[in-house]
Amino acid sequence: MGTYFSIIKKKAAIVIEEELILFGNSTIFSNPVALLKEGRLVKISKCKIAWCKVKTGKYKGWVSKNGLWGLF
Repeated sequence: MGTYFSIIKKKAAIVIEEELILFGNSTIFSNPVALLKEGRLVKISKCKIAWCKVKTGKYKGWVSKNGLWGLF
């Protein structure tokens, strides 16, 4: 059999459609790092079941997947 390659990018980017809180860890009980405004471009480095680790400018942390449209 041939070699198979993943067609899913390991890193993606998304534009925030509504204000989101960027947390230090993947829980709402962790410290908030920043408030991401609508229209902000963020790079997604990895996702868990309910959270995605993102980076934007000098900030990095976790956002809830509920606020990211287009992810499954």
